[in-house]
Amino acid sequence: MQYLFNGFTLDLSRGELVHDGDAIAVEPRAFALVVYLVENADRLISKDELVEKLWEGRIVTDAAISTLIKSARKVLGDSGQTQKYIRTVHGRGFRFVGSAALGTAPAPAPAPA
Repeated sequence: MQYLFNGFTLDLSRGELVHDGDAIAVEPRAFALVVYLVENADRLISKDELVEKLWEGRIVTDAAISTLIKSARKVLGDSGQTQKYIRTVHGRGFRFVGSAALGTAPAPAPAPA
């Protein structure tokens, strides 16, 4: 399954984030965060829900959550100021605000013979 948005392909089956044909190195938990936010783009995700889903209920600090959000924004070319894809709703949680669609990316060009 793939989600497509603004030149990005979020490929769940390959565990890859690709932008304009170039694979982007993403730390596994940051990848999981982007996937979770995109899959739940229609709703606000609380910090508690992120802890439950991404850290399996382990105790984590707000700083750890903030660091992960920052990492996810960085791989998307986003920031806390622009919040083009990941929006912070202060005191409540986070939301994916990009326009992601399920789809298929174009097949890679065949290797030259």
